[in-house]
Amino acid sequence: MADLTMLALLLADSRLEIQLTLLAMWAILWYSLIKFGSEKLVRPYILAQPWKQQWTLLYQKMMKNTYMVDMDVDSTFEMCTELQCVCFQHMFGGMLCLPSALGLQGAVVSAMACHGALCEASWELQDLLAKLYQITLGGRAGKARNPPALLAMILLHHAMGLSMVLPMNMMYGLNPHYHEFVFLLQGAAATALLSQSYGFTLDVNTADGLMSMKGSVTFTMITILYTRLLRYVYLGYQLAMTFYADGNIKVMCGGIAMLILLGIVNILMCVDAVKKCMKFLSMKPRSHTSLPQERIQCMPAPRNCLLATPSAQRDMLGQKTTKCN
Repeated sequence: MADLTMLALLLADSRLEIQLTLLAMWAILWYSLIKFGSEKLVRPYILAQPWKQQWTLLYQKMMKNTYMVDMDVDSTFEMCTELQCVCFQHMFGGMLCLPSALGLQGAVVSAMACHGALCEASWELQDLLAKLYQITLGGRAGKARNPPALLAMILLHHAMGLSMVLPMNMMYGLNPHYHEFVFLLQGAAATALLSQSYGFTLDVNTADGLMSMKGSVTFTMITILYTRLLRYVYLGYQLAMTFYADGNIKVMCGGIAMLILLGIVNILMCVDAVKKCMKFLSMKPRSHTSLPQERIQCMPAPRNCLLATPSAQRDMLGQKTTKCN
């Protein structure tokens, strides 16, 4: 029986109890890996880089301008260091779906894709539970990390995975369109997010930095438009027609509703990618030297001295804020 249960878990058997067990197992694994990776690996690495403040401030600006999420510098830094580990999770989940997306078939290929989908749903589950804990028991800091606008975006993003992965694995675990859909939403999205994160480290006031940024934003825009708009609509339509042909009207209606909710997030991502691409492709380098970090943006100095420049640290010790010259 133990061997049969292990085999059922490995092959992502369509039984509900197997799917729920796998969801819980993946959620525990991703919670542990993301927490360890962000705290022990990503944050120390970024804090040691000369572009740490620029990287954080650009993420803060993007969150505010694109998603209407206003967060302080420290909360932004913590969230975005976790995001780098989430990109790894997305990449891993997407790669599990890649064999099917490339046209391979078989029980193992389908099982890998179902596990890839469970990686997404399990990450969303532990993320939602972690944020509920932070809001209810995390005090003022927990609430600062989870402003209402961010929670609204998270609910829009997580709705599809949390509501559709288990039914899809149970009823359509062999469907290649489903596997490709999961691959695009995870693997390709992670690639685009990592490219964007790399762009935030560049000094666009130099010729080399600007050239690299142009490549980054162009790659990001093409990837986002293809995976989050063009192919997203096509695969969503194909899956909806499959549900309709099978007489699964409830699944079809639920799937269309989830496509619309996630589509709102996709539109914001597409608009942001296009705007950045147009901005940087038309830009010319202003100088051959980097601007001082303090000139990046006028704002109060962060509470976390590790994120501040030396002069900003001196200002904080004197209970002042960093000001523009």
